[in-house]
Amino acid sequence: MKSMFKKLAGNTLIFAIGNSTTLLISFFMVPIYTHILSTSAFGLSDLINTTVNMLLPVISLNIFTAVFRWALDEENNKKEIFSNGSVLTIIGIIISLIAGIIIYFIRIQYWWIIGYYLGILLLLNHFQNFARGIGFVRIYAMSGVVISTINVISNVILMIIYDFGLNGYLMSLIISNFCGVMFLFFSGKYWRFWDKNLVSKNGIKEMLVYSLPMIPNNFTWWMTNDVGRLIILAFVGPSGNGLFAIANKLPSLLSTGFTLFQNAWQISAVETSKHRDVSKIYSITFNLTLNLLLLGSGVIVSVLKIFMYYYVSSSFFEAWKFVPILLLTSVFSNVSAFLGTTYLVEKKTKGLFTTTIWGTVINLGLSFVMIPLLGVQGAGISGALGFLTVSILRLRQTTKWINIRIKWGTTLSMIIGYICLSSIVYLNDNLVFFKIIIIMSMIMIFSIYLNSVKKNSTIS
Repeated sequence: MKSMFKKLAGNTLIFAIGNSTTLLISFFMVPIYTHILSTSAFGLSDLINTTVNMLLPVISLNIFTAVFRWALDEENNKKEIFSNGSVLTIIGIIISLIAGIIIYFIRIQYWWIIGYYLGILLLLNHFQNFARGIGFVRIYAMSGVVISTINVISNVILMIIYDFGLNGYLMSLIISNFCGVMFLFFSGKYWRFWDKNLVSKNGIKEMLVYSLPMIPNNFTWWMTNDVGRLIILAFVGPSGNGLFAIANKLPSLLSTGFTLFQNAWQISAVETSKHRDVSKIYSITFNLTLNLLLLGSGVIVSVLKIFMYYYVSSSFFEAWKFVPILLLTSVFSNVSAFLGTTYLVEKKTKGLFTTTIWGTVINLGLSFVMIPLLGVQGAGISGALGFLTVSILRLRQTTKWINIRIKWGTTLSMIIGYICLSSIVYLNDNLVFFKIIIIMSMIMIFSIYLNSVKKNSTIS
Protein backbone atom coordinates (compact mmCIF):
# COMPACT_ATOMS: atom_id res chain seq x y z
CA MET A 1 0.00 0.00 0.00
CA LYS A 2 2.83 2.38 0.84
CA SER A 3 4.31 1.92 -2.63
CA MET A 4 0.92 2.79 -4.15
CA PHE A 5 0.79 6.10 -2.30
CA LYS A 6 4.43 6.83 -3.16
CA LYS A 7 3.74 6.33 -6.86
CA LEU A 8 0.59 8.46 -6.65
CA ALA A 9 2.50 11.21 -4.83
CA GLY A 10 5.33 11.04 -7.37
CA ASN A 11 3.01 11.39 -10.37
CA THR A 12 1.09 14.18 -8.63
CA LEU A 13 4.36 16.00 -8.02
CA ILE A 14 5.31 15.73 -11.69
CA PHE A 15 1.95 17.15 -12.77
CA ALA A 16 2.22 19.86 -10.11
CA ILE A 17 5.72 20.93 -11.16
CA GLY A 18 4.78 20.93 -14.83
CA ASN A 19 1.46 22.70 -14.37
CA SER A 20 2.32 25.12 -11.57
CA THR A 21 3.55 27.54 -14.21
CA THR A 22 0.29 27.10 -16.09
CA LEU A 23 -1.69 27.73 -12.93
CA LEU A 24 0.22 30.82 -11.89
CA ILE A 25 0.33 32.40 -15.33
CA SER A 26 -3.37 31.93 -16.06
CA PHE A 27 -4.32 33.12 -12.57
CA PHE A 28 -2.27 36.29 -12.62
CA MET A 29 -3.38 37.24 -16.12
CA VAL A 30 -6.87 37.95 -14.77
CA PRO A 31 -6.03 41.49 -13.53
CA ILE A 32 -4.87 42.34 -17.07
CA TYR A 33 -8.06 40.93 -18.59
CA THR A 34 -10.29 42.83 -16.17
CA HIS A 35 -8.56 46.11 -16.98
CA ILE A 36 -8.64 45.65 -20.76
CA LEU A 37 -12.01 43.90 -21.21
CA SER A 38 -15.38 45.14 -20.00
CA THR A 39 -17.56 42.88 -17.85
CA SER A 40 -19.69 42.16 -20.95
CA ALA A 41 -16.68 41.27 -23.14
CA PHE A 42 -15.20 39.05 -20.44
CA GLY A 43 -18.57 37.37 -20.03
CA LEU A 44 -18.72 36.72 -23.79
CA SER A 45 -15.22 35.20 -23.82
CA ASP A 46 -16.23 32.93 -20.95
CA LEU A 47 -19.37 31.91 -22.83
CA ILE A 48 -17.32 31.02 -25.94
CA ASN A 49 -14.98 28.88 -23.83
CA THR A 50 -17.99 27.20 -22.25
CA THR A 51 -19.55 26.47 -25.66
CA VAL A 52 -16.33 24.91 -26.99
CA ASN A 53 -16.04 22.68 -23.90
CA MET A 54 -19.65 21.60 -24.43
CA LEU A 55 -19.05 20.68 -28.09
CA LEU A 56 -15.67 18.98 -27.55
CA PRO A 57 -16.94 15.53 -26.44
CA VAL A 58 -19.72 15.59 -29.05
CA ILE A 59 -17.52 16.32 -32.08
CA SER A 60 -14.74 14.00 -30.88
CA LEU A 61 -17.17 11.21 -29.89
CA ASN A 62 -15.17 11.42 -26.65
CA ILE A 63 -12.59 9.12 -28.22
CA PHE A 64 -9.69 10.62 -26.28
CA THR A 65 -11.06 9.15 -23.01
CA ALA A 66 -10.94 5.69 -24.60
CA VAL A 67 -7.44 6.39 -25.95
CA PHE A 68 -6.28 7.17 -22.40
CA ARG A 69 -7.96 4.12 -20.84
CA TRP A 70 -6.80 1.67 -23.52
CA ALA A 71 -3.24 3.03 -23.43
CA LEU A 72 -3.05 2.32 -19.68
CA ASP A 73 -3.32 -1.43 -20.31
CA GLU A 74 0.20 -2.64 -21.05
CA GLU A 75 -0.96 -5.56 -23.20
CA ASN A 76 -2.62 -3.27 -25.77
CA ASN A 77 -0.85 -2.22 -28.97
CA LYS A 78 -0.02 1.48 -28.54
CA LYS A 79 0.27 2.11 -32.29
CA GLU A 80 -3.18 0.67 -32.91
CA ILE A 81 -4.69 2.80 -30.12
CA PHE A 82 -3.07 5.99 -31.43
CA SER A 83 -3.98 5.29 -35.05
CA ASN A 84 -7.61 4.46 -34.29
CA GLY A 85 -7.97 7.55 -32.12
CA SER A 86 -6.30 9.73 -34.75
CA VAL A 87 -8.77 8.73 -37.47
CA LEU A 88 -11.79 9.88 -35.45
CA THR A 89 -9.94 12.99 -34.27
CA ILE A 90 -9.12 14.04 -37.86
CA ILE A 91 -12.78 13.61 -38.87
CA GLY A 92 -13.78 15.84 -35.96
CA ILE A 93 -11.20 18.48 -36.95
CA ILE A 94 -12.52 18.60 -40.53
CA ILE A 95 -16.09 19.11 -39.26
CA SER A 96 -14.93 21.85 -36.87
CA LEU A 97 -12.94 23.76 -39.49
CA ILE A 98 -15.82 23.68 -41.98
CA ALA A 99 -18.14 25.04 -39.29
CA GLY A 100 -15.64 27.79 -38.46
CA ILE A 101 -15.37 28.84 -42.11
CA ILE A 102 -19.16 28.98 -42.47
CA ILE A 103 -19.54 31.09 -39.32
CA TYR A 104 -16.77 33.43 -40.49
CA PHE A 105 -18.38 34.09 -43.86
CA ILE A 106 -21.84 34.74 -42.44
CA ARG A 107 -20.09 37.31 -40.20
CA ILE A 108 -21.28 36.33 -36.74
CA GLN A 109 -18.91 38.46 -34.66
CA TYR A 110 -16.44 36.58 -32.42
CA TRP A 111 -18.17 33.22 -32.79
CA TRP A 112 -15.97 32.25 -35.75
CA ILE A 113 -13.40 31.30 -33.12
CA ILE A 114 -15.39 28.24 -32.05
CA GLY A 115 -14.69 26.13 -35.16
CA TYR A 116 -10.94 26.81 -35.20
CA TYR A 117 -10.47 26.63 -31.44
CA LEU A 118 -12.45 23.39 -31.25
CA GLY A 119 -10.36 21.79 -34.01
CA ILE A 120 -7.13 22.56 -32.15
CA LEU A 121 -8.53 21.28 -28.85
CA LEU A 122 -9.57 18.00 -30.47
CA LEU A 123 -5.98 17.29 -31.47
CA LEU A 124 -4.59 18.60 -28.19
CA ASN A 125 -6.84 16.34 -26.09
CA HIS A 126 -5.99 13.32 -28.24
CA PHE A 127 -2.24 13.94 -27.88
CA GLN A 128 -2.41 14.75 -24.17
CA ASN A 129 -4.48 11.71 -23.23
CA PHE A 130 -2.27 9.40 -25.26
CA ALA A 131 0.78 10.87 -23.51
CA ARG A 132 -0.73 10.25 -20.08
CA GLY A 133 -1.80 6.73 -20.99
CA ILE A 134 1.61 5.54 -22.19
CA GLY A 135 3.45 7.16 -19.29
CA PHE A 136 4.74 10.36 -20.93
CA VAL A 137 3.65 12.31 -17.86
CA ARG A 138 6.51 14.81 -18.03
CA ILE A 139 5.76 15.66 -21.65
CA TYR A 140 2.07 15.95 -20.80
CA ALA A 141 2.81 18.28 -17.90
CA MET A 142 5.21 20.42 -19.91
CA SER A 143 2.66 20.88 -22.68
CA GLY A 144 0.61 22.96 -20.24
CA VAL A 145 3.62 25.18 -19.54
CA VAL A 146 4.16 25.73 -23.26
CA ILE A 147 0.50 26.62 -23.81
CA SER A 148 0.37 29.09 -20.92
CA THR A 149 3.67 30.75 -21.79
CA ILE A 150 2.73 31.25 -25.44
CA ASN A 151 -0.70 32.47 -24.34
CA VAL A 152 0.84 35.19 -22.18
CA ILE A 153 3.18 36.30 -24.98
CA SER A 154 0.27 36.36 -27.45
CA ASN A 155 -1.92 38.30 -25.01
CA VAL A 156 0.78 40.92 -24.47
CA ILE A 157 1.31 41.36 -28.21
CA LEU A 158 -2.33 41.21 -29.35
CA MET A 159 -4.14 42.79 -26.39
CA ILE A 160 -1.64 45.29 -24.97
CA ILE A 161 0.67 46.27 -27.83
CA TYR A 162 -1.83 46.06 -30.72
CA ASP A 163 -4.97 46.64 -28.63
CA PHE A 164 -7.06 43.97 -30.36
CA GLY A 165 -9.20 43.53 -27.23
CA LEU A 166 -11.48 40.50 -27.23
CA ASN A 167 -10.31 39.43 -30.70
CA GLY A 168 -6.74 39.38 -29.38
CA TYR A 169 -7.76 37.26 -26.41
CA LEU A 170 -9.55 34.75 -28.65
CA MET A 171 -6.73 34.56 -31.20
CA SER A 172 -4.28 33.93 -28.35
CA LEU A 173 -6.24 30.82 -27.42
CA ILE A 174 -5.78 29.36 -30.90
CA ILE A 175 -2.09 30.26 -31.14
CA SER A 176 -1.12 28.92 -27.70
CA ASN A 177 -3.02 25.64 -28.00
CA PHE A 178 -1.63 25.04 -31.49
CA CYS A 179 1.88 25.45 -30.04
CA GLY A 180 0.95 22.90 -27.37
CA VAL A 181 -0.05 20.44 -30.09
CA MET A 182 3.26 20.94 -31.89
CA PHE A 183 5.20 20.49 -28.66
CA LEU A 184 3.49 17.18 -27.91
CA PHE A 185 3.89 15.93 -31.47
CA PHE A 186 7.63 16.54 -31.68
CA SER A 187 8.55 15.84 -28.04
CA GLY A 188 6.65 12.56 -28.03
CA LYS A 189 7.73 11.71 -31.59
CA TYR A 190 4.15 10.81 -32.32
CA TRP A 191 4.82 9.95 -35.96
CA ARG A 192 6.27 6.68 -34.59
CA PHE A 193 2.82 5.62 -33.40
CA TRP A 194 0.90 6.23 -36.62
CA ASP A 195 0.32 3.16 -38.76
CA LYS A 196 -2.59 3.23 -41.20
CA ASN A 197 -2.39 -0.56 -41.52
CA LEU A 198 -3.33 -0.90 -37.85
CA VAL A 199 -6.51 1.16 -38.17
CA SER A 200 -9.21 -1.33 -37.25
CA LYS A 201 -12.99 -1.04 -37.51
CA ASN A 202 -13.37 -3.53 -34.67
CA GLY A 203 -10.84 -1.64 -32.56
CA ILE A 204 -12.61 1.67 -33.16
CA LYS A 205 -15.98 0.06 -32.43
CA GLU A 206 -14.71 -1.35 -29.13
CA MET A 207 -13.35 2.03 -28.07
CA LEU A 208 -16.59 3.77 -29.08
CA VAL A 209 -18.63 1.36 -26.96
CA TYR A 210 -16.63 2.73 -24.05
CA SER A 211 -16.57 6.40 -25.05
CA LEU A 212 -20.03 7.02 -26.56
CA PRO A 213 -21.98 6.56 -23.30
CA MET A 214 -19.80 9.32 -21.87
CA ILE A 215 -21.03 11.89 -24.42
CA PRO A 216 -24.43 12.39 -22.82
CA ASN A 217 -22.64 12.30 -19.47
CA ASN A 218 -20.25 15.06 -20.56
CA PHE A 219 -23.09 17.07 -22.03
CA THR A 220 -25.17 16.81 -18.88
CA TRP A 221 -22.01 17.47 -16.85
CA TRP A 222 -21.57 20.66 -18.83
CA MET A 223 -25.20 21.56 -18.12
CA THR A 224 -24.71 20.86 -14.41
CA ASN A 225 -21.53 22.93 -14.37
CA ASP A 226 -22.18 25.72 -16.87
CA VAL A 227 -25.86 26.03 -17.72
CA GLY A 228 -26.11 28.76 -15.09
CA ARG A 229 -24.05 31.02 -17.35
CA LEU A 230 -26.68 30.91 -20.09
CA ILE A 231 -29.52 31.55 -17.63
CA ILE A 232 -27.55 34.44 -16.09
CA LEU A 233 -27.10 35.83 -19.59
CA ALA A 234 -30.86 35.65 -20.14
CA PHE A 235 -32.02 37.08 -16.81
CA VAL A 236 -29.11 39.26 -15.64
CA GLY A 237 -27.19 40.10 -18.84
CA PRO A 238 -23.57 39.90 -20.09
CA SER A 239 -22.20 41.96 -17.18
CA GLY A 240 -23.65 39.45 -14.70
CA ASN A 241 -21.99 36.67 -16.68
CA GLY A 242 -18.71 38.59 -16.48
CA LEU A 243 -18.96 38.85 -12.69
CA PHE A 244 -19.82 35.17 -12.48
CA ALA A 245 -16.77 34.31 -14.62
CA ILE A 246 -14.45 36.35 -12.39
CA ALA A 247 -15.99 34.88 -9.22
CA ASN A 248 -15.25 31.43 -10.64
CA LYS A 249 -11.53 32.16 -10.96
CA LEU A 250 -10.80 31.32 -7.31
CA PRO A 251 -12.87 28.11 -7.34
CA SER A 252 -11.13 27.29 -10.64
CA LEU A 253 -7.81 27.66 -8.86
CA LEU A 254 -8.97 25.04 -6.36
CA SER A 255 -10.21 22.78 -9.18
CA THR A 256 -6.94 23.14 -11.08
CA GLY A 257 -5.05 22.00 -8.00
CA PHE A 258 -7.40 19.01 -7.77
CA THR A 259 -6.91 18.26 -11.48
CA LEU A 260 -3.16 17.90 -10.93
CA PHE A 261 -3.93 15.14 -8.45
CA GLN A 262 -6.77 13.67 -10.53
CA ASN A 263 -4.49 13.22 -13.55
CA ALA A 264 -2.14 11.15 -11.40
CA TRP A 265 -4.97 9.32 -9.62
CA GLN A 266 -6.54 8.14 -12.89
CA ILE A 267 -3.25 6.42 -13.71
CA SER A 268 -2.82 4.90 -10.23
CA ALA A 269 -6.49 3.87 -9.93
CA VAL A 270 -6.11 1.16 -12.61
CA GLU A 271 -3.25 -0.44 -10.70
CA THR A 272 -5.00 0.12 -7.36
CA SER A 273 -8.11 -1.74 -8.58
CA LYS A 274 -6.05 -4.95 -8.64
CA HIS A 275 -4.72 -4.46 -5.08
CA ARG A 276 -6.16 -6.53 -2.21
CA ASP A 277 -6.57 -3.38 -0.09
CA VAL A 278 -8.37 -1.46 -2.84
CA SER A 279 -11.25 -0.24 -0.62
CA LYS A 280 -8.85 0.95 2.05
CA ILE A 281 -6.69 2.82 -0.48
CA TYR A 282 -9.76 4.45 -2.06
CA SER A 283 -11.16 5.42 1.35
CA ILE A 284 -7.93 7.05 2.50
CA THR A 285 -7.45 8.87 -0.81
CA PHE A 286 -11.08 10.05 -0.86
CA ASN A 287 -11.01 11.41 2.68
CA LEU A 288 -7.67 13.15 2.19
CA THR A 289 -8.92 14.72 -1.05
CA LEU A 290 -12.27 15.89 0.36
CA ASN A 291 -10.81 17.41 3.52
CA LEU A 292 -7.95 19.11 1.69
CA LEU A 293 -10.49 20.69 -0.66
CA LEU A 294 -12.51 21.98 2.31
CA LEU A 295 -9.38 23.27 4.03
CA GLY A 296 -8.21 25.00 0.85
CA SER A 297 -11.64 26.58 0.42
CA GLY A 298 -11.51 27.85 3.99
CA VAL A 299 -8.13 29.48 3.47
CA ILE A 300 -9.33 31.17 0.27
CA VAL A 301 -12.51 32.51 1.92
CA SER A 302 -10.56 33.87 4.90
CA VAL A 303 -8.59 36.27 2.66
CA LEU A 304 -11.26 36.73 0.00
CA LYS A 305 -12.14 40.41 0.23
CA ILE A 306 -8.64 41.81 0.61
CA PHE A 307 -7.43 39.58 -2.21
CA MET A 308 -10.19 40.64 -4.61
CA TYR A 309 -9.49 44.29 -3.80
CA TYR A 310 -6.01 43.97 -5.31
CA TYR A 311 -6.75 41.19 -7.81
CA VAL A 312 -9.41 42.77 -10.03
CA SER A 313 -10.44 46.23 -11.14
CA SER A 314 -13.12 48.06 -9.13
CA SER A 315 -15.86 47.16 -11.64
CA PHE A 316 -15.31 43.46 -10.88
CA PHE A 317 -14.87 43.70 -7.07
CA GLU A 318 -18.53 42.87 -6.46
CA ALA A 319 -17.78 39.33 -7.67
CA TRP A 320 -16.46 38.41 -4.19
CA LYS A 321 -20.04 37.89 -3.00
CA PHE A 322 -20.42 34.82 -5.19
CA VAL A 323 -17.12 33.12 -4.37
CA PRO A 324 -18.02 31.27 -1.09
CA ILE A 325 -20.89 29.29 -2.62
CA LEU A 326 -18.94 28.70 -5.84
CA LEU A 327 -16.08 27.25 -3.79
CA LEU A 328 -18.54 24.79 -2.29
CA THR A 329 -19.75 23.99 -5.81
CA SER A 330 -16.15 23.31 -6.79
CA VAL A 331 -15.65 20.97 -3.82
CA PHE A 332 -18.71 18.88 -4.72
CA SER A 333 -17.76 18.93 -8.41
CA ASN A 334 -14.27 17.62 -7.63
CA VAL A 335 -15.62 14.95 -5.29
CA SER A 336 -18.01 13.68 -7.97
CA ALA A 337 -15.13 13.68 -10.49
CA PHE A 338 -13.01 11.62 -8.08
CA LEU A 339 -15.81 9.08 -7.74
CA GLY A 340 -16.25 9.13 -11.52
CA THR A 341 -12.77 7.62 -11.90
CA THR A 342 -14.16 4.35 -10.53
CA TYR A 343 -16.51 4.05 -13.52
CA LEU A 344 -13.60 4.62 -15.91
CA VAL A 345 -11.44 1.99 -14.24
CA GLU A 346 -14.25 -0.58 -14.30
CA LYS A 347 -15.18 0.46 -17.87
CA LYS A 348 -18.78 0.94 -16.72
CA THR A 349 -19.24 4.37 -18.25
CA LYS A 350 -23.03 4.18 -18.54
CA GLY A 351 -23.27 4.77 -14.79
CA LEU A 352 -21.64 8.17 -15.22
CA PHE A 353 -24.60 9.41 -17.22
CA THR A 354 -27.33 8.11 -14.93
CA THR A 355 -25.82 9.94 -11.94
CA THR A 356 -25.01 13.14 -13.80
CA ILE A 357 -28.51 13.49 -15.26
CA TRP A 358 -30.01 13.83 -11.78
CA GLY A 359 -27.57 16.60 -10.93
CA THR A 360 -28.46 18.33 -14.20
CA VAL A 361 -32.20 18.13 -13.55
CA ILE A 362 -31.78 19.62 -10.07
CA ASN A 363 -29.37 22.34 -11.20
CA LEU A 364 -31.46 23.28 -14.24
CA GLY A 365 -34.72 23.37 -12.32
CA LEU A 366 -33.32 25.39 -9.43
CA SER A 367 -31.48 27.79 -11.78
CA PHE A 368 -34.71 28.87 -13.47
CA VAL A 369 -36.18 29.58 -10.05
CA MET A 370 -33.20 31.01 -8.17
CA ILE A 371 -31.43 33.13 -10.78
CA PRO A 372 -34.48 35.35 -11.46
CA LEU A 373 -34.88 35.72 -7.67
CA LEU A 374 -31.28 35.91 -6.43
CA GLY A 375 -29.35 36.84 -9.59
CA VAL A 376 -25.83 35.46 -9.95
CA GLN A 377 -25.91 34.01 -6.43
CA GLY A 378 -28.73 31.71 -7.49
CA ALA A 379 -26.48 30.03 -10.08
CA GLY A 380 -23.93 29.15 -7.41
CA ILE A 381 -26.54 27.67 -5.07
CA SER A 382 -28.11 25.63 -7.87
CA GLY A 383 -24.73 24.31 -8.99
CA ALA A 384 -23.70 23.32 -5.46
CA LEU A 385 -26.91 21.35 -4.88
CA GLY A 386 -26.63 19.73 -8.32
CA PHE A 387 -23.08 18.47 -7.74
CA LEU A 388 -23.89 17.41 -4.18
CA THR A 389 -26.61 15.19 -5.64
CA VAL A 390 -24.19 13.67 -8.16
CA SER A 391 -21.63 12.99 -5.41
CA ILE A 392 -24.15 11.23 -3.18
CA LEU A 393 -25.50 9.08 -6.01
CA ARG A 394 -22.03 8.07 -7.20
CA LEU A 395 -20.91 7.26 -3.68
CA ARG A 396 -23.86 4.90 -3.33
CA GLN A 397 -23.59 3.41 -6.83
CA THR A 398 -19.85 2.65 -6.70
CA THR A 399 -20.21 0.55 -3.53
CA LYS A 400 -20.86 -2.43 -5.83
CA TRP A 401 -17.15 -2.22 -6.80
CA ILE A 402 -15.46 -0.35 -3.96
CA ASN A 403 -16.60 0.39 -0.42
CA ILE A 404 -15.46 3.92 0.44
CA ARG A 405 -15.72 4.72 4.15
CA ILE A 406 -16.07 8.40 4.91
CA LYS A 407 -14.47 9.79 8.06
CA TRP A 408 -17.61 11.68 9.05
CA GLY A 409 -16.23 13.29 12.22
CA THR A 410 -13.38 14.95 10.33
CA THR A 411 -15.48 15.88 7.31
CA LEU A 412 -18.35 17.46 9.26
CA SER A 413 -15.88 19.45 11.38
CA MET A 414 -14.26 20.82 8.21
CA ILE A 415 -17.64 21.72 6.69
CA ILE A 416 -18.70 23.56 9.87
CA GLY A 417 -15.40 25.45 9.85
CA TYR A 418 -15.94 26.51 6.26
CA ILE A 419 -19.51 27.66 6.95
CA CYS A 420 -18.28 29.74 9.92
CA LEU A 421 -15.57 31.40 7.81
CA SER A 422 -18.06 32.20 5.03
CA SER A 423 -20.48 33.68 7.54
CA ILE A 424 -17.77 35.95 8.95
CA VAL A 425 -16.90 37.22 5.45
CA TYR A 426 -20.53 38.19 4.79
CA LEU A 427 -21.34 39.60 8.26
CA ASN A 428 -18.11 41.19 9.57
CA ASP A 429 -14.86 40.56 7.73
CA ASN A 430 -12.89 42.46 10.38
CA LEU A 431 -13.06 39.52 12.82
CA VAL A 432 -9.55 38.45 11.83
CA PHE A 433 -8.78 36.77 15.16
CA PHE A 434 -11.78 34.44 14.83
CA LYS A 435 -10.82 33.57 11.25
CA ILE A 436 -7.33 32.61 12.40
CA ILE A 437 -8.73 30.43 15.21
CA ILE A 438 -11.05 28.59 12.78
CA ILE A 439 -8.31 28.04 10.18
CA MET A 440 -5.90 26.72 12.84
CA SER A 441 -8.63 24.39 14.15
CA MET A 442 -9.26 23.03 10.66
CA ILE A 443 -5.54 22.44 10.15
CA MET A 444 -5.32 20.65 13.50
CA ILE A 445 -8.32 18.41 12.69
CA PHE A 446 -6.81 17.51 9.33
CA SER A 447 -3.42 16.80 10.94
CA ILE A 448 -5.02 14.46 13.48
CA TYR A 449 -6.67 12.50 10.66
CA LEU A 450 -3.40 12.42 8.69
CA ASN A 451 -1.54 11.00 11.69
CA SER A 452 -4.20 8.33 12.16
CA VAL A 453 -3.76 7.31 8.53
CA LYS A 454 0.01 6.94 9.00
CA LYS A 455 -0.47 4.81 12.11
CA ASN A 456 -3.15 2.52 10.70
CA SER A 457 -1.77 2.02 7.20
CA THR A 458 0.06 -1.22 6.65
CA ILE A 459 2.95 -1.63 4.23
CA SER A 460 2.35 -4.19 1.54
